[in-house]
Amino acid sequence: MEIDLELRPDLRHLFWGAAAIVLLAALAIIGHAVTPALETGPLVLTPERWEVAALARRAAAEIVRLEADSRALAELAASDPPDAVQAMLLAQRIYAAQRTGTTATATARAALIDAAAAVARYASGGLDRQAAIAAVNAALERTRALHGESSRRNSAGEQERHVAFLPLASVGFDR
Repeated sequence: MEIDLELRPDLRHLFWGAAAIVLLAALAIIGHAVTPALETGPLVLTPERWEVAALARRAAAEIVRLEADSRALAELAASDPPDAVQAMLLAQRIYAAQRTGTTATATARAALIDAAAAVARYASGGLDRQAAIAAVNAALERTRALHGESSRRNSAGEQERHVAFLPLASVGFDR
């Protein structure tokens, strides 16, 4: 009776085992990077919290777009006299870009659309300069208020290593 103690490794099984370990490690690293953590431990992300985080990211993107459109409108209103064609094109672009969005930015979007219409009317001679400037200032104030609110909530420097925490913290899920 002979016993064969020679080991012949099957490289195919070894490869699949190593690939499974690497995949598990990659998932653990990704999970650690995107899972928000509080002082008490990780925060379980329910579907509602994922939806809130997605809405917060959409609102943040809308705020960036609002700020860019507000700056362009303010620059156009500051020129004396503004180009009527350029004002009309800017007003149409702002209306097309800002007519839909999240409810968090609704008042700022409406103010920006009104300001764009006021600047277009001023450029074509249908409105006085002060009314157009007042509309632009109102839109800028609402846009700055949105930006100030989101930066105030996120300014604590909490969880800088967790990507998904900031949108959750900005909508009050940090407790």
